[in-house]
Amino acid sequence: MSPPRDLGRALRAARDERGLSLSDVAEATEISASFLSLVENGKSDITVGRLQRLVEFYRISITDLLPMGAAEDSGVMRRDEHPLLHSPAEGIDVFLLVPDMKRTMMPMVLEFEPGAELAEHGKHGGEEFVYVMEGTLELELSGLEPSILEAGDSAYYYGDRQHLFRNADPKRPLRIMCVDSPPVL
Repeated sequence: MSPPRDLGRALRAARDERGLSLSDVAEATEISASFLSLVENGKSDITVGRLQRLVEFYRISITDLLPMGAAEDSGVMRRDEHPLLHSPAEGIDVFLLVPDMKRTMMPMVLEFEPGAELAEHGKHGGEEFVYVMEGTLELELSGLEPSILEAGDSAYYYGDRQHLFRNADPKRPLRIMCVDSPPVL
């Protein structure tokens, strides 16, 4: 697992490589400069949504920020090689299931603590597929009433619709597989 300090250092390096100040990044991403400083110094967690905004702004992929295992030509990744994005503030772990972002799809497994939810609605280009492996997912899609999905249920939608994942069970964890095409993180 990548501790917040390592992620913060990688974010600072991305900003420094572009010759940008904290104020420049704050203005472009609508994330405060003081918060960005805390993240870069390993003193604060960052939500998945905010991290996605930074990745998009820097025009990098999440794999540029996380330590990655050695990619094999076989395309096989072992369970201990999956890069982890840990978001304690949201109570969510995101495991990337591919060795790099040079793919047409980005499969992930998301694990939510009981009652946890993404802090921000997602919206991106492409398409998204979600499969509930364990637990109860409340899926919000813009313009529709929230849907409750149980283990074995799935959803498929265009990523440009605002969407939000929430663990609908306050007592049990939720585990889902999500595939974005093209990769968004």
